[in-house]
Amino acid sequence: MERCKTILVVGSSIDGKISPGRGISSKNFGEHIPKEVSLELHKLRSKVDGILVSSSTVLSDNPSLTVRSVPIKKRPYRIVIDRLGKIPKNSKVLNDEARTIIITSKQGELKLSKIPSNVKIIICKTKEEKLDLKDALKKLKKEGIKNILIEGGGTINYSLFSLNLIDEMVVFIFPFVIGGKDTPTIVD
Repeated sequence: MERCKTILVVGSSIDGKISPGRGISSKNFGEHIPKEVSLELHKLRSKVDGILVSSSTVLSDNPSLTVRSVPIKKRPYRIVIDRLGKIPKNSKVLNDEARTIIITSKQGELKLSKIPSNVKIIICKTKEEKLDLKDALKKLKKEGIKNILIEGGGTINYSLFSLNLIDEMVVFIFPFVIGGKDTPTIVD
């Protein structure tokens, strides 16, 4: 395979919702997640070379994207898809707890010029105002990243599905209903 392997992991309500509303953190699910499920997520994280999210996830959740609660041989890269260079300089994914890669466009690179030097910037092709995700996954493989866990929102998940770039999927279903026609789903 000329690109890295992808594993989509998502937490969902019974009715397929991944957040209580657009722009609202999915961390609200955290209080309803049994410790065993959280442990399983961290076991999954410990087995991959990278954990990928979009800049929207960073903006709404400010995740650390690190492995906790399980022993690890090496820390996976934190990988952020950020075409326009929108992530704030104080985002947790930019701290020194783990290595970080930001995948961006030439336009986004200019806005990311003040990012800490421990963060690697990868410039990808764009297609129709979007990052070329096939190009991104190829470039990650060239960096030695063989497999990634995708913990994105409905938009990035849809983009990857529509390009046939999801190799495996792990879904944790939580015992509640969120409802609403404008609430994000696994694939928006």
